[in-house]
Amino acid sequence: MFALAASLRRLVIRDFAVPDVGAHLAHWLTVAIDGEQADAVAEREAWGRQLPVESRLRIATFFALASGVLFLPVDGTPVGTDVLAMLLLIYAAHAALTSFVLIASFTGSGRRRADSLALVLVIGHAVNLEASLWAWPKYPGLTAGVLACLLMGNAVLFSWSTGRVLGLAIGFCTAFVVVGLAAPPHGLQRPDFAVAAVVLLVGAATAIGCTRLLAVLRSSLTERQRELTQLSSHLIAVQEEERRRLARDLHDEFGQVLTAVNANLWIIERQPPADPSALRDRAAEARRLVNRTLAAMRQISHLLRPSLLDTLGLLPSLEQLVRSFGERQGIATSLSADGLPARLSPPVETALYRITQEALTNVARHARARRVRVALAAMGDELRLEIEDDGVGFTPSGGRGPQAGIGLVGIRERVRALGGELAVNSGKGVRLEARVPLSSAAV
Repeated sequence: MFALAASLRRLVIRDFAVPDVGAHLAHWLTVAIDGEQADAVAEREAWGRQLPVESRLRIATFFALASGVLFLPVDGTPVGTDVLAMLLLIYAAHAALTSFVLIASFTGSGRRRADSLALVLVIGHAVNLEASLWAWPKYPGLTAGVLACLLMGNAVLFSWSTGRVLGLAIGFCTAFVVVGLAAPPHGLQRPDFAVAAVVLLVGAATAIGCTRLLAVLRSSLTERQRELTQLSSHLIAVQEEERRRLARDLHDEFGQVLTAVNANLWIIERQPPADPSALRDRAAEARRLVNRTLAAMRQISHLLRPSLLDTLGLLPSLEQLVRSFGERQGIATSLSADGLPARLSPPVETALYRITQEALTNVARHARARRVRVALAAMGDELRLEIEDDGVGFTPSGGRGPQAGIGLVGIRERVRALGGELAVNSGKGVRLEARVPLSSAAV
């Protein structure tokens, strides 16, 4: 009996040391949270990379020099000597302007004023094109096409605002019409000039539309990057809070219990053999404390990763989650499932479980609801998860609170990672619906 007690005491001290338990549990928690945090940070950094303006300016100058070499033979054959001299002068100005901008882009002042240099480059080339139209108006369609490409290409390349592109478009079109009227043969009755003007107008409208579309897309990307930044910060805060709570639980729960077990085993080791009743009481107390420790460890393990999710699947895990949530919060809960396959793929099961867990957490924190309904069904070629409460709802812009907004961002990212869609409606309560393709949910 004494030898057994001594062995148990050494086992508690050596194999169940509080620092080791804490180290292992903290490691599991860190790995679980850092995995999600790394994905969000990597995606944010990938979006954050952008080509500098001076580099885009050098690309524009390269294309400008190449286009000059390409179009000079077209403009120069066959023309008279006086016209050829004028065209050579125009192309010389084209080359000089492009070379100046290219050289300036490598200087410190040029890098600081790269956007202004880009505007000078585009306006200068437009003036050169209008001058070539005045000097040799044989191919107005070629000039109009190049002007349209110049406007569209640079608007996209330099990410200009809609107002700037609109101003340039008005200037280009007005100058083209004025020069076309002044250039011999005179008049707008020339069919080729009318067609060229229409081409330029269509190109200008396309450039303005593309600029507006890009502005909307950039705004959407900026908003998404802001959400991911907030989500990353929230994950870091959650990681630190979970570590703090885990350290507190280890110290307050495991540390005290294991110390008491160690003390009981020490007493048993030194208890006189003539008192078996006291020995049994001490052994029973030690056993009760060990069972209490195992229950606490199971609870922490369930928080990190519910074992039912791996052994029995999604539906039993959701039943336990919804039932325990209702008992803990005093809220009437219901769970329904229809047409589900026996098992789903592990990533889908984990994502749907965490989505439900996060949604129920938001309900507990902010909704002040009396009933919560969770429904999971396979409909057609998609899997639908619906979570609905009868709480106070929230405004689309503000949410129920700061954490509710972050929670919804996390839910949305999980749904997007599965190739699905998320819809959130708020009126009298909140209705959250996640749709995931069954092709991604199949085992």
